[in-house]
Amino acid sequence: MIRQVISSLRDVYNIDFVSYKPITSKTYKLTGQNEAFYFAKRSNLYTQEKYLFLFNQGIENVLYPLRNRRGFFVTNFQNDNYYVTDYINGFDLINEVKAVNMSHQLSDLHYKTYFRRQLSVSFSRLKMEEIYEYLQYKFSALEAFVRSIESRPFDEYSITILKNYHVILDCKKVMAVVHKRLISDIKEKKSVNYAFVHNNPKLNHLITAQGHHYLTSIEKSKVGIPSLDMAKFYIETEDLNIDVKAIIQDYLSKYQDDFYTYYFYFLVMLYYIKGMVIIDKDYISSQSFLSTTSSLKRFMEMFELNKDKTT
Repeated sequence: MIRQVISSLRDVYNIDFVSYKPITSKTYKLTGQNEAFYFAKRSNLYTQEKYLFLFNQGIENVLYPLRNRRGFFVTNFQNDNYYVTDYINGFDLINEVKAVNMSHQLSDLHYKTYFRRQLSVSFSRLKMEEIYEYLQYKFSALEAFVRSIESRPFDEYSITILKNYHVILDCKKVMAVVHKRLISDIKEKKSVNYAFVHNNPKLNHLITAQGHHYLTSIEKSKVGIPSLDMAKFYIETEDLNIDVKAIIQDYLSKYQDDFYTYYFYFLVMLYYIKGMVIIDKDYISSQSFLSTTSSLKRFMEMFELNKDKTT
């Protein structure tokens, strides 16, 4: 199948690809004549419009695909979509430097694409209530699990779970307060910044070469509230030896509105809770439970969320 794709790409890009090497299940390194290298990726239908929007906005910190013969960034082939870029050997930076660079590039992307919009009472509130209902289910499942442990003889596994369950209770309390605050802003139809958010700011989605930084892999990107990118950025970098709190606070303080901070709090805790693996009320992965509670504890302590800061 991929041979047919490469053959088709030769025609639409007027490039004689002589060989290819898989990188992942969706990406390939292509070799053209004269040892020129290219990068090809299977993408989705909407990526073309995203690249076109960013290009017309004059965004320069995104790695754009080559245009095909029809002038499109993305090429459709048998119900699949592919794009091709020059293959860039990015400079190998340590992750701490990559993280700082990523925060700057996200900030630049948000600033150059932002617009003001009122929060929608019909859509935003409904979405927040759906999320909160999901959280109540997850917290109830965790409580049932803990109760089942308490009814059985204690062992090393159960003691570890019980010792850390208070973190979940603390998280539940904080999220209830933050959720109430966000709902209040939605009811008031607060006007907030929306922007083009990357939505997948992993460190390997930033390439540095010849003094320039380029965001890549924008398939999950969308128009949204910038706090979304910062929440995912925090989770991506929480284990690095950087002052991530200062980076986040410096970014959020520019808005001079604590709505973005509360939304950031809510999203980080939501993603941690969603990521906890629950098999049924009698079994939860201990590794998942301990990893989640450890991350939640660190996050709430870092931003002092257990000190009535959210009230």
